[in-house]
Amino acid sequence: MPFSPAKLLETLRRLPRARRYRVALSGGVDSSVLLHALVAARAELPGGLAAIHVNHNLQPDAEAWARRCEAECARLDVPLEALGVLVDPAPGASLEAAARDLRYESFADTAQAGDMLLLAQHADDQMETFLLQALRGAGVRGLSAMPECVEWQGGYLARPLLREQRGDLVAWARVQGLTWIEDPSNADTELDRNYLRHEVVPRLKARWPAAAETLSRAAAHCAEAEAALSALAAEDWARLGSGLTLPVSALEQLSEARARQLLRHWIGLRGLPLPSTHKLAEIMSQAGAGEDRNPCVDWPGAEVRRYGGQLYAQLPLPPAPAEFRLRPGEFEELGEGLGALGLVPTAGEGIRAALCGPEGLRVAFREGGESCRPAGRAHGRPLKKWLQEMHVLPWLRGRLPLIYSNEGPGEELLAVAGLFACEPHVAGPGEAGLRIEWRDHPPLY
Repeated sequence: MPFSPAKLLETLRRLPRARRYRVALSGGVDSSVLLHALVAARAELPGGLAAIHVNHNLQPDAEAWARRCEAECARLDVPLEALGVLVDPAPGASLEAAARDLRYESFADTAQAGDMLLLAQHADDQMETFLLQALRGAGVRGLSAMPECVEWQGGYLARPLLREQRGDLVAWARVQGLTWIEDPSNADTELDRNYLRHEVVPRLKARWPAAAETLSRAAAHCAEAEAALSALAAEDWARLGSGLTLPVSALEQLSEARARQLLRHWIGLRGLPLPSTHKLAEIMSQAGAGEDRNPCVDWPGAEVRRYGGQLYAQLPLPPAPAEFRLRPGEFEELGEGLGALGLVPTAGEGIRAALCGPEGLRVAFREGGESCRPAGRAHGRPLKKWLQEMHVLPWLRGRLPLIYSNEGPGEELLAVAGLFACEPHVAGPGEAGLRIEWRDHPPLY
């Protein structure tokens, strides 16, 4: 069935109702077709119609493209938000991926509750995504490719053209007399997606004309399988999980495939990027390492550690900072994931304020050999022993801020941030004190 505004409207009626439909408008043929078809059906749309254009400033004609989108939306009486971004990928990162991330950030920053952001990806895009994921060795999650509609930013993100063929959209655009922007980067076959589009997909379609439709159907089957696996993993987590950590015993009760799925589910719950198949296998292997070991498996943006029969998934921690001075009322950032340390004037708690000289207190980190007597304890002993007794996570023991008064022979440890103040340096009742406040620190136990 050829593409038409009526067919698009039928698709939208299958999706959740929106307060406002926002077209992500690049000015290319796909998003132009989507916008014009929505304008043709505007009287029957359940909500308002608007558009958003993101200028990545990557092409010499980028400003002209933005002006063209503005002029077209003005002619169609469609409100347009035109935003500019500066794409500056990290060394070794993909320029295309960095631009995509900034584009979605712009979409999210301007979204309102009840909006439905409409993307113009179609069946040929879905086929390319499926093939790219397959060539990367993706599992059913990756092979699910692009969903038609998902909840997003208090509303929805939808792809109402996902069942339409590129050729049908171009044919409709030509019948309607539409003009559009041709991005020269789309012809660069050094990019994987463009290579598939120009070199591989035409040959597939020549042999199998319905390739886009059938591979889209395969992606839908994978999405269904992924939903079933995710539901099973959620059930396993509800039955075997333990707060923020994952017991090693939970993995031991499951088949290997099911244990891997539980690991993915748990890491996703922690808001961390998922590990590759290789890293997942390494986590499974290290989970069974000897009890005297505290292994760590890391990948970009995340790490999993093991201690005391539990797995911990977290952001990679930075090294302990260099020592520094801290004055009352000040807070010092310790590095991403380590929070901020401050001294808060108070009375009758914390350490005695009289111990703080004009230059403040010295904050250092473990070098070994430190000793102290925590408040309420009868005897002093090495700090190492106290940390072991308290079951402080091994990888945080060297990142605990240690508070001292002044440098010099016989200098005593005043407090260990997050744990205790030391005798005899605790402020007495009514005595001016300094509470050591460690904000947003990672879990210590």
